[in-house]
Order: sequence, then structure tokens, then C-alpha cells
Amino acid sequence: MKHGIGADLLGKLETLIVSDILPSQTTELAHYVLPGCAHAEKRGTFTSIKGRVQKFMKAVEPRGDARPEWEFLHDLVYNITGQNGFVSIEGLFNQMAKEVSAFDGLTWASLGDMGVNVQI
Repeated sequence: MKHGIGADLLGKLETLIVSDILPSQTTELAHYVLPGCAHAEKRGTFTSIKGRVQKFMKAVEPRGDARPEWEFLHDLVYNITGQNGFVSIEGLFNQMAKEVSAFDGLTWASLGDMGVNVQI
């Protein structure tokens, strides 16, 4: 099974913005590359293909200008709309959970240390 979007489609985009930690075929096609963080350099959640939602915590500080992707998106929304939105990963997760039916009823706090299963 193949996942993702191929270079044939990405190369046709008018503008491609990529956040990544290493050069790749995708970053080669990008018009802009944002210095993203590796998973060990940020906090967030993973959802497995089996529907297990778990938190992960930052283990090391990011190097250079690297930032979590949600911070880039926060700044983009703020600079375009003037709306400050969420200033934490917890608030962002809680809002997503309200809007994505598979996460209905979840909060950052309710994930606990072990995570929860959702129907996907």
C-alpha cells in the first residue's frame, strides 16, 4: 500500500510549503521549507492506525530556528487575521477534539499518561 502524495502531484502545486527536519524529495520540491522539530523536540499526540491516541513529551530542546509546526500555523493565522487563537498545544488539541468526530469528548487531560482508544 502506498501512502502520501507523489512528486507528480506536488510538482504541479503553485506553492508548496513544507515543514521538515531533513532534506527529502518533498523539501526539494518545496517553494518554502520551515524548520520543523523532530518528535523528541516537541509535545503533542500521535494517533495510531488502530485508533490509539497518546501524548508525547519533549525530551530535548530544538536546535537553531526549529519550532513545532503548530507554532508556525498559530503565527500564520495571527498575522493574516489578527486572531491570537491557541497559545498552547493543550488548547489546540482540545479545540481539534471538539471539531473532529473521532476525538469527540476527549481533552488533553483525559488522555492521561497511557492514552485512549478512539473509533477510526
